[in-house]
Amino acid sequence: MKKRKFTFAALLTTTLSLTLLLSACSGNTSGTNQPGNQNTATTDPATTGGKAPITLKISTDQLFSSGAPGIQNNPVADEIKKKLGVTMDIISSDPEKINVMLAGGDLPDIMIVPPEQGRAAMNGKLAMPLKELLKSNGPDIMNYQSALDVINKRLGNTDGEYYFIPYNVVADAKEYINYSPWIGWFTRWDYYKEAGYPELKSYDDMIPMLAEELKKHPKTDEGKKVYGLSGWTDWGLWMYHVPFIYAEGWTENTKNTVTKPDGSYVHRFAADGPLWRGVEFYNKAFRAGILDMDAFTQKYSDYQAKLKSGQLLTLHMGWELDGANAYFKAKGQEDKGFVAQVVDGATSQAYALQSIVGDNDPWVIITKSCKDPARAMEFLNYFRTYEGARLLTSGVEGVHWDLQDGKPELKDEVIKEMTTDTNFAAKTGIGLYGKLSGLGGSAIDPKDGGYVDLRRSDKFITTKLTPLDKEYSEYYGGTYPGDAWDKLVQQGKAKKLSDAYIPAMPALQPQGDEELAKKESNIEQILIREIPKAVMTKDDAAFQKQKDRIMEMINKAGFEEVDAFWKQSYEQGLQTYKELTANAK
Repeated sequence: MKKRKFTFAALLTTTLSLTLLLSACSGNTSGTNQPGNQNTATTDPATTGGKAPITLKISTDQLFSSGAPGIQNNPVADEIKKKLGVTMDIISSDPEKINVMLAGGDLPDIMIVPPEQGRAAMNGKLAMPLKELLKSNGPDIMNYQSALDVINKRLGNTDGEYYFIPYNVVADAKEYINYSPWIGWFTRWDYYKEAGYPELKSYDDMIPMLAEELKKHPKTDEGKKVYGLSGWTDWGLWMYHVPFIYAEGWTENTKNTVTKPDGSYVHRFAADGPLWRGVEFYNKAFRAGILDMDAFTQKYSDYQAKLKSGQLLTLHMGWELDGANAYFKAKGQEDKGFVAQVVDGATSQAYALQSIVGDNDPWVIITKSCKDPARAMEFLNYFRTYEGARLLTSGVEGVHWDLQDGKPELKDEVIKEMTTDTNFAAKTGIGLYGKLSGLGGSAIDPKDGGYVDLRRSDKFITTKLTPLDKEYSEYYGGTYPGDAWDKLVQQGKAKKLSDAYIPAMPALQPQGDEELAKKESNIEQILIREIPKAVMTKDDAAFQKQKDRIMEMINKAGFEEVDAFWKQSYEQGLQTYKELTANAK
């Protein structure tokens, strides 16, 4: 699960003045450059795939923080120019800047937009209808018509047109194993080994284990206080429920729709939902004296500071591993650090699955201001081919990767740079333009049998092994952490994620109206305010009393109505998914 800020962009209100701006901002669709939107490319057509050079302005849906905005100059961008004649001019954006662009009508040629802002662009007639362009210039995109239909279903569009191009689509998607588990519970391997690899029957068994570790190691080498468990406040209630969703067999389909391990629907805030499972766990940590009390007041940045200075014995997310383990690496202690905690019967997001209908966010539009829609569609279509998608994710053939024993593999020197140089993406362009890619990295090119994203190959995975990961993996019989978890699954000691996990579901479920959103916000604020009181209870009876009191409060605030809506939304989305994928192509 790639990290995004867990808030939803506010729905942009399209005004009459926005519509009036259309005539002023509409571009010439003949390919002739407009004043103020000049084509700056000067490349000889002989070196641009035989095509006249053109510059396309492209805005992102998040800040372009890994690279420099503006005209792109790197090996991947140069190869795109060589093949398509297109120079990319990137505009670094975020949801607020996109709102300003849509409201003002000063639009680039191509925009990557979150769903609700995409809806505003469609309703304001700022997104170009694409059906005819797809027929003439987007044949590879049309191979995934189901993904186009899903977006229309999400937005309730019934005019027969397409306005959005999906990304991360994989035909005949197969489950694949990540390098390491992604969300759940991670603990100190060196302390676990020191304790004799104790068997944990449940995650609750972590509490006494952590308490014992804390007794032995109360401070860091620098003398800072160590905590068994911590958290933060600026992601709402995330720290309580999301780790358990991925550790105990639940699934997370939307911000409110969760399924139990048996695949049945439950709201995340329900009395028998994952939120209260997490609150109970934090209460046990409080009673054991291992909870960082700053968890009720600190921000994620404060939590991260403690994590990166060796002050925590647990963490929640795989994307935090490198930052946390860098503390030990800097001290020459590469056999110390965090790994995914193994618990009998636990599930893991060591497995991932991309979909025939693509991801639900973000999407790509060609705007009404586009200077040459046909060239823009041709550009986007290229990244829906195996060749184009691999260029974005793995670089230039012969420069960054080549065939080794008949299989496509990243070059050794490239793997080294990729894993050691923090400016690798900006220097090479590899991974820098991923949201333009229509194909997911787990797609397999039938021409050579290799993944589109060659970082999924066995060679890359084994090359990036750290001494810590190697020791952990070998202990459980694997070659890398994700493989080790898979070996545990094969032995019946762990589980994969539930079959109810369907990545496309958020795009298919009705999202409710403004009145429902207000009730949800009020309910969440009640929980944020009151849950610490439940966490800080001293026995089971007191905890249950607080839980009953809080549930009564949110029921009075309309939780039962909210719960009923999301249950129906889930069932409707599931039915739609079955219909769309019954004969998907």
